[in-house]
Amino acid sequence: MLRKIAEIKVPKGAGPREAKTNPIFATYDRQGAAFAFFFSDSNIAGAAANLLFMVDGKKVFVDDGVTLGKTNETHTFTYPLPDKLLNYTGKVDGYLYFDFEDGSHSDEIHFVFTIKKSQIDETMEDAPDVYIKSFEDVKERVEQAGDSATKDIEKAKDNAESQIGDYVDEVESAKDSTIEDIDKALPEVEDKLDEVAGKISEADISDTNLLKGTSDKWDKITIYSHGRLIFDNLYLSDLKISAGDTITVSALIDNTVDDKQNEMFINFQALDENTNTLLKYEGGNKIKVGSIGKSTCTITVPEGTTKLRAYAYRHNREGSKTFGVCKKKLQRGKYATDWKPNPSEIVTTEQYEKLKNAIIALGGSV
Repeated sequence: MLRKIAEIKVPKGAGPREAKTNPIFATYDRQGAAFAFFFSDSNIAGAAANLLFMVDGKKVFVDDGVTLGKTNETHTFTYPLPDKLLNYTGKVDGYLYFDFEDGSHSDEIHFVFTIKKSQIDETMEDAPDVYIKSFEDVKERVEQAGDSATKDIEKAKDNAESQIGDYVDEVESAKDSTIEDIDKALPEVEDKLDEVAGKISEADISDTNLLKGTSDKWDKITIYSHGRLIFDNLYLSDLKISAGDTITVSALIDNTVDDKQNEMFINFQALDENTNTLLKYEGGNKIKVGSIGKSTCTITVPEGTTKLRAYAYRHNREGSKTFGVCKKKLQRGKYATDWKPNPSEIVTTEQYEKLKNAIIALGGSV
C-alpha cells in the first residue's frame, strides 16, 4: 500500500525541466513510497516511461518501458519507488523520459529526492537485561547497609575519642607558643598598617568627575596646527579647587581615524587670566598612531592660577590631523580612575521613577 507519495508537477513547453521539491523517503519505506507526476495536458496517454536513477553521478537503477496506461482526469502518472533504491542513502537524482506511440521521444523532468536510513535499520547494541528489584528486596538491602554503616560509625567514634585526647595536649602547648609569636609580630604589623595608611593618604584618590557635559560617545576633532582645545575656561572657583591642590585630567583618544601624523597626548595648562600668563604646563602619556588609549596628565595648581585648560596635542605640526576623543574626566588626586559623568548628571533611581511616572501620565511609555 502506497503511504508516502511525493507529488511532482511537470511543466509544459520548452522551459526548465527541474522539479522544485526534494522529498525524503526512508530505507524502511519498502512497497510504500511512490512519485505522482502531474501533467497539465492529456497527450501522455499510451506513452511508455523510462526512469533513470543516479547516486553521486553513477547510474544505480534503470526502469525501461513502464506503461502509463490510461491517464485519469488529472493526467497523473503514479510510479512506485523500487525497493532496490531503498538500499541507498543520501541524495538521488531521478530522470523521467517518454517514448510515444508515434515514435517521438521526450526528456520530461529531472527530480531530486533523499533517502535517509531508518532508525530500525541502524546497527545498535542491545541494552543489558535490567532486573527491577521488588520493594522487599530494596528494603532488605537498605537494612543490611544500615547495620554495616552503624558498625563503621561506632568504630570511627572510638578512634576519634582516642585521637581527641592526644590533640588536646598538642593544642594547649601550641596555644602558648602562638600567643607568644603574636605578641612578637604585633609591633611589625602595626608599623605596616601605618605605612599603608600613609600611602593611601598620599595617593589622594577621588573618583568624582568635576567636569559636566562629558560623555562616553566619540567626538571627532580635526587639528590644523599643533593642538586643539578639548576644554577651556575651567575656573578654580567653579570647580572649588585652590592653589596647591593636585588634580588629574584624562581622556580616551582614538588615534586610528587617520595615520598622517604621529602620537597624540593631553596637554594640561594652568593660567592667570588677569595677566594672560601660562603659569604651568604638564604633558600626558602619548597614544601611538593606529591605537586607542587613555592619556592622563597630573598638575599641582600653582599660586595665581585662575583657570585651567587642556589641549589635544601632536608632535608633527604639518597638515591637519583628525582624531576622536571621549570619556573626558577631571578629578582630584594623582590617579585617573575609570570615567563616569558628573554626579549631578547621574539620574538616581528615585528620579528615574518620577520621570517614568510623568511620561506614563502623559500617555507615553518607557
